[in-house]
Amino acid sequence: MIEAFGSALPVAVAVALSPFPIIAVVLVLLSPTGRSAGLAFLAGRVVGVAAIVGVFATMSDLVEQSDDVSLLGAVARVLVGVSLVVLAVWKWPGWPREEKEPKLPGWMSAIEGSSPWRAARTALLLSVANPKEVLLGVGAGIIIGSVGLPLGPTLVVAAAYTVIACLSVAVPVLAFVVAPERMRDRLEHVRVILVRHNAAIMSVVLLVIGAALIGGGLSDL
Repeated sequence: MIEAFGSALPVAVAVALSPFPIIAVVLVLLSPTGRSAGLAFLAGRVVGVAAIVGVFATMSDLVEQSDDVSLLGAVARVLVGVSLVVLAVWKWPGWPREEKEPKLPGWMSAIEGSSPWRAARTALLLSVANPKEVLLGVGAGIIIGSVGLPLGPTLVVAAAYTVIACLSVAVPVLAFVVAPERMRDRLEHVRVILVRHNAAIMSVVLLVIGAALIGGGLSDL
């Protein structure tokens, strides 16, 4: 279990650092229904992340382990890694000027007045319909499942992965629930930074994790 979790930990950190969910939860918390909408967003995020990694980890775990299956898992790692690197290069932006805050995309503007139900749905969609998030989740599932643990321990590792991957959403939500007024100014500052640099941050994260997946896959070929 420790080996599986250790291998999946870098991917969990990459998912946690994904700027889109962080920006979205900050916008949700700054809305008039910040507390309830924030908790709903966190619930949707946990469900989405857990669903992807759980499905692919379980599928990999249930397949009988053999040299052919190990080869298939290694090839899958390389392909997912290459896809992430391509996305990283494609998404790399030109840095915006520091004195001018870029305009929020339409989907971000819509989040600012979210109801709890809409916040939960947005979090779920960001987790299961965003290609970058899906690729990271698939990669983590393959890593966890390829270790060959029984089904129970596999799901435990997938749950631990989900906890780490959702920390960047859980921490601001819980902090806001406890001390909303103290957190409001800090969240606004974070929002400005993430909106300005979200594409560059995501590109670096995708590049690092993609390179790690390629390296791990090639070593198993």
